[in-house]
Amino acid sequence: MDLIIVGVDGSSTALSAARTAAALARALEARLHVITAVTRDSLDYEDAQHHVQVDVAGDAEDLAAQTAETLRSVAPQVTSAVVTGRPADALVSEADRLGADLIVVGNRRVQSSVARVMGSIATAVAHHAPCDVYIAHTSR
Repeated sequence: MDLIIVGVDGSSTALSAARTAAALARALEARLHVITAVTRDSLDYEDAQHHVQVDVAGDAEDLAAQTAETLRSVAPQVTSAVVTGRPADALVSEADRLGADLIVVGNRRVQSSVARVMGSIATAVAHHAPCDVYIAHTSR
């Protein structure tokens, strides 16, 4: 096993999955790649008095890099990136692009059928991944 991918979004459940991915990377002597998915580079907000533009991609890049830095104490070979797309699509496309061996996702609970057990992102990744998928128990 050479490369593990995990996605983060700033939530405690994503951080828990990232910690699991780092532990796996250390145990398997694999590289870890942390991604944050964005659907657009920036977001505009305007009201009668203000126009604000939020640098979504920049914030996502900071989040991925900070998470990667935190995980380096566990898994020394950690990289990070921002990937455009919805979270499940971004994980699958990055795994395909980099030839990843494993994608780690959390099982954050949502309210529909199979997704209730695994989480909607985990379900989508499991159905479309080009590699193995590890579903970390993050909803404790």
